[in-house]
Amino acid sequence: MQETREHPTIYDVAVIGAGPAGTQAAISAAHQMRHVLVIDAGPVSQRKGRAYWSKSVEIEDAPVFTGITGPQLIKALRAWLKAHPVREITIAGERRLTGIEYRGGMVLELVRRDKLFELVTSVEKLKEGEPLTIERFLARTVVVASGFEDKWPDIEVDESAKRLYEKYRAVFRYAGNAKGWHVCIRCDGHLHVDQHIAILGVGDYVYGAALGAQDFTDKITILTNGRPHGMSPPVLRQIQERGIEIIEAKIKRHIGEGADLLGLEFEDGRVVYFDGFLVDEGLEPNTQFLKGWDVQTDEEGLLVVNEDGQVLDSQGEPVPGLFAAGDIVAGARKLIATAFALGQNAGLSASDSLRKWHWPEDDESQE
Repeated sequence: MQETREHPTIYDVAVIGAGPAGTQAAISAAHQMRHVLVIDAGPVSQRKGRAYWSKSVEIEDAPVFTGITGPQLIKALRAWLKAHPVREITIAGERRLTGIEYRGGMVLELVRRDKLFELVTSVEKLKEGEPLTIERFLARTVVVASGFEDKWPDIEVDESAKRLYEKYRAVFRYAGNAKGWHVCIRCDGHLHVDQHIAILGVGDYVYGAALGAQDFTDKITILTNGRPHGMSPPVLRQIQERGIEIIEAKIKRHIGEGADLLGLEFEDGRVVYFDGFLVDEGLEPNTQFLKGWDVQTDEEGLLVVNEDGQVLDSQGEPVPGLFAAGDIVAGARKLIATAFALGQNAGLSASDSLRKWHWPEDDESQE
């Protein structure tokens, strides 16, 4: 691992992630005259967030950005960040910096150093056989807005390639139109009104997607990709009552035309065509850098926060200086509008925590 340098700058707020939540957190903190660092994994990795992959269908639930595709949204968010450059100001005779510094990088480790946070960050694209390029940043507070990765099934994996190259990720994953795999029934269900939808997943967990699908259609099939369905008796009984078919055969390959996914071939020889395809296999939080931290998470590994967006520890106490926003927050709806709101809350709370003086403490005990 190749070390470079530690930045002498101590940022007021460091934001990990530059999606809707991270961008809003940075803007909100900068508006409070804070010096903000935004670290975006997109330029150095494939972690670009859910919205990015909607490449041709316009996103309709993003406030202000009406009718915008994923790449256009990311471009607009970066332009918004760059519209707040770092500058020097003077308040009460004290000179300080305010504004936003944007950096591409993958945070590998978050370390507590006295009252500061150290962000150990890989800042260059990883090339085979070359060491990591590491930079270390210091901040007084941190907002985690790193989101999560959707889990994907092992369909049509070409093992003859130098490394496993999953064809469907490039062609059908988030194909960006009505004929690709979707991951959010609330976001994309309207594309398949009264059409036949296939939902891939197992257990009672996947039934949540089926419950959401009923807002758009009653033609629903659940695919388990070769696994037992794993559903509890009450859920299975309701599925049968609703006439929802469960196919437990393993999926062999996609059937498509160009970027349009049309159907699936199963190992038992069946070929079935659908109008829409949804994956609901769970998620993997992008919080590897919090390994070793005492933070409270839900069953999926998402961070539990209080009303100020401050991350809680295993005892339910706020972790000083650590906040979270967006999809990484437990119990929050995974929608762009929600991410903006949570980002604003976390950015303002992180900024407020840096004030020199606060509300006076209750001194009744001294009377």
